[in-house]
Amino acid sequence: MLGNWKGYYKFENERIQKLIGFEKTNFEIIIENFDGINFSGIVYDDVKTGGMEETGKIIGKIANNNISFEKLMPNNNQINSKGERKNVKGKHPTLYYKGTLSENETEIIGTWKFKKRIGFLFGIIPVFFRPGNGIWKMNLKTEN
Repeated sequence: MLGNWKGYYKFENERIQKLIGFEKTNFEIIIENFDGINFSGIVYDDVKTGGMEETGKIIGKIANNNISFEKLMPNNNQINSKGERKNVKGKHPTLYYKGTLSENETEIIGTWKFKKRIGFLFGIIPVFFRPGNGIWKMNLKTEN
């Protein structure tokens, strides 16, 4: 698990993905700590493919070939109707990733999501919604 992983994520909702202006958003994860079950590291989104500017943290677990981790970003970025990322007040919602590690331990494919949140329709009617979900894939970067 230790090392540099390169991958991408994309939204399941094609309308949101089109707003971003890219087919997918690339990222790099550096797993710095791994004890055989728990791991942690940092994540960089590629701003040039619609990613967030800040460096985030990941905290996760692996059991057999099942992997799950939380992506924690320092600033709350939201995508507006023009496809632009804007900082808004408050903590960025946690992103939840899960996936399957390949037999040769060099590729992970899975899904990601935000947990459902409560919002207010017309400012007064409470509704539950999920800000986004989608797919992701990453490969262990090997030195050539």
